[in-house]
Amino acid sequence: MAPETSPPHPDRPGAPGSAADSAPPADGASAADRTTPADGEPTEERTPPQSWDDIKPWKGTATGVDKTLLFAIFAVPAFYLIMMPFRPFLIANQPILLEFLTGAKTAIVGAAAFARIGEFPLWLVILAGFVGMAKFDWLFWLAGRRWGDGILNIFTSTERQRRQVEKFRRMPTWLLFLLTVISRLPGIPGTLVWLVAGWSGMRLWLFLVADLLACLIVTVGVALLGYSLGQAAVDVIQTIDRYALWISLGLVVVIAVWSGMRANRTAKDTEA
Repeated sequence: MAPETSPPHPDRPGAPGSAADSAPPADGASAADRTTPADGEPTEERTPPQSWDDIKPWKGTATGVDKTLLFAIFAVPAFYLIMMPFRPFLIANQPILLEFLTGAKTAIVGAAAFARIGEFPLWLVILAGFVGMAKFDWLFWLAGRRWGDGILNIFTSTERQRRQVEKFRRMPTWLLFLLTVISRLPGIPGTLVWLVAGWSGMRLWLFLVADLLACLIVTVGVALLGYSLGQAAVDVIQTIDRYALWISLGLVVVIAVWSGMRANRTAKDTEA
């Protein structure tokens, strides 16, 4: 049986407010029955997608650019996931390559530690980490620019996240620029920031300036940390290398279990 069409959500651009305000909740409960935290924001999860039409970010027929961009958007996290079991080997034997492939902070620390004992020049460590960290960010800007609100079906799972995106979108350009500059710091949802930067109309050159500045600041800071550790960090990396096979096998098991649990949770949500 096909699911009933839900009323337009008041947070979505173009949704009529009167229709959203007058429509009763799907479960028959009144607004007073919904659990609301102290800040007044509901905590309920969004309805899981029921079909491909609920997920696809574009409207109408997809173009070749749409298909290629969507493939790239999914390929980026898949690539990083595939690389995880190889990281213990690469960080001990090819840290510069690992930096370039993943832009991982641990790889930058390791490569900088090797630079301290004369294995690599520090400038090469910073260059590889900078390129590795920044190389895919523009894809998310392009997705936000091309699909706007449609991309949120993929990258947001709760109404709270959607409201957070709306707050980012209402920021003036200069404030969104500063948010992009700090988007690499812990606690900042970088991917959402990059999507909103494209969606809100920030020019590509301005986004690249902010994003590259963010990557440069983080890369230099992390590299200096690894350089200061020097031989102590190298000793730890060499210990990891001795047990790299077992660490990699453990990572494979963790990834498999995590993927299975997530698939089961998604299946239960869909059935519910």
